[in-house]
Amino acid sequence: MIRMKTISKRILTIVIALMVLSFFTGEVQATSYDDDDSLIVSIESADYLDLDADQMEDDILTEFRITVPTGNWNFRYTYIYCELVLPSGYYFNCMILLIGTYNSVSLSLGWYNCAIESGWYTFSLWAWGEGHDAPNLGYDSVIFDPPTPGDEGDPFIDIIQIIAA
Repeated sequence: MIRMKTISKRILTIVIALMVLSFFTGEVQATSYDDDDSLIVSIESADYLDLDADQMEDDILTEFRITVPTGNWNFRYTYIYCELVLPSGYYFNCMILLIGTYNSVSLSLGWYNCAIESGWYTFSLWAWGEGHDAPNLGYDSVIFDPPTPGDEGDPFIDIIQIIAA
């Protein structure tokens, strides 16, 4: 017969406290995937606000950066697929084609009238190059929580800013 020592109340309390605190680490959680041969994709922010001045904070601003990894790359086309998933599972998406060379590019996307449900939203981004010697797929995702439902106007997406270096 194996005897196991019981856990003290203090250790049990600490373990439970750490588990509870892990649920309150902030409003935004990001994950990313990259290797030496992938585009480096980084979501800088995702937040709700009133972009269209309709007095409703039902718009979402996402900002991200794509960086070419160190190496001898030869490509001129970059495809960027963006997806905003609402708590219900309904989603908005867009595909962006960048033509030209760059070391790093930052984009800001406005998702107008898209914050229409309460709950956790997921913004995901996939980017890949196409050409003779192009980097592999890069990916990043972030989860955030707009506080209240908004007005269900006609949703649309707009590129607010592009900065290439």
